[in-house]
Amino acid sequence: MDPSRPLPGRGPFLSSSVHAAAALLLLFVLLVTLLGLPISISPRAAPNLTDQRPQEPACDPASPLDCADPRLFHLMMHSAIEAFPAVHFARFGRPVPGDPPSASCDMAWRARSDSDSPSKATTKDYRRFAIARDPRTCAYSVLSIGEYHSGPNARKPRRAAKNATIAPPPPPALSRSQFARGSYLAYVGGGDRCKPMPHYLRSLLCTLAEARYLNRTLVLDLTLCLSATYAAAGTGGMPEEGKRLAFYIDVDHLHSQVPIIEEGQFWADWDRWGVQGQLPARLVEDTRHSPIKYSKVRDTLIVRKFGDVEPGNYWYNVCEGEAKGVLRPMRRVIRWAPSLMNIVDDIVSRMQPDFDSVHIDANGEDHRRKVEEGLDAGRQVYVAGEGVSSALVEALKAKLTVHHLDEFEDLWGTDSKWFLEMRRLNGGVPVEFDGYMREVVDREVFLRGKKKAEVLRIAALNHGKQYSDSVP
Repeated sequence: MDPSRPLPGRGPFLSSSVHAAAALLLLFVLLVTLLGLPISISPRAAPNLTDQRPQEPACDPASPLDCADPRLFHLMMHSAIEAFPAVHFARFGRPVPGDPPSASCDMAWRARSDSDSPSKATTKDYRRFAIARDPRTCAYSVLSIGEYHSGPNARKPRRAAKNATIAPPPPPALSRSQFARGSYLAYVGGGDRCKPMPHYLRSLLCTLAEARYLNRTLVLDLTLCLSATYAAAGTGGMPEEGKRLAFYIDVDHLHSQVPIIEEGQFWADWDRWGVQGQLPARLVEDTRHSPIKYSKVRDTLIVRKFGDVEPGNYWYNVCEGEAKGVLRPMRRVIRWAPSLMNIVDDIVSRMQPDFDSVHIDANGEDHRRKVEEGLDAGRQVYVAGEGVSSALVEALKAKLTVHHLDEFEDLWGTDSKWFLEMRRLNGGVPVEFDGYMREVVDREVFLRGKKKAEVLRIAALNHGKQYSDSVP
């Protein structure tokens, strides 16, 4: 058989098969195209499908931390236990957002240390934990744990009191029946504004004493004007209006001792209910009228109105004369603001527990000699008072380890706990660490010293007595 000849019947069969296959392939391609299905001819294209799956979202380190995350809670607990091996932890509180909320959480705990008494009593602390997050996996890590009481957001408010570091919401409006059931005492006018703080505190103590004696709610302006003597250098030496009492005084403690209503709220309520003539009021314009005369008065409101002539229009005059026997100023109702006392605690914690202190209110060449005579060489000493100068501090360093207030100015700087708390309390407006705040902190640290010495001028003794009378 000739090999060049095709097999019988094979040629037409193959030709028709090829055409049929081509037609089927063309029909398949048209059908797939119409349906919009993907075509993958290369066998190597299939693995690429896994590369097109959506990737896990990256972690955003700037977003607020989820401090309620149980994983973060357990990490913070373990970090605290490892960081303080001498502390026996009794209970941990739930973490809450710190400041900034994107990088910190605050957590409270109860614990006792090895040095505590056998009674097993616990103390409460609250700390700020600096938290980092891995930008890819969002895994948490604790960078650092703050100092004692560094996490104020985890502090539980005291019973019947609001957190003093947060501006409280306005109180709800009283109904007429609620307002009418109360009895009130208001002081109006007088020459006590824009005076030194000791003067203001003396008058405030008098009003509190009369309100308690008469068993009345005191109508009180919670803002005040302070003397220009406390203003910072370069402010023009003008009196400073708009100060809040809570910058200096523990207002929560004040409320717990004597019922108080804020002046603006009271007069708004009085305009709604009292001016209709249905609520009686009694006006007293003579400070010589003793509160004894008004102890049985049933009027809703007693108003003491003060004139314009000083010094007869000072509030503290009410507590003089016949009233002195019944109105005794209650110094225990006045406590310094927790924000200031926290600074005092921080300063003391940075020094050795056993330190001496000296308070200087004099000027002259014999400062160094008087200080060195009153204290032992080699001791750690805190130097307080108006007579402190850089030259004196340098001279004392030859024989003593010296500390003074300006050394700790980071505690009230713009990134400090105090600054952030005061800004919240003041509705977002920054607060200056003024001259009277310096006096309070300086004096309180001085009083913590083991051995205390005073260097005073004869002319300064009366000033010192006035200051001591006003200290809570």
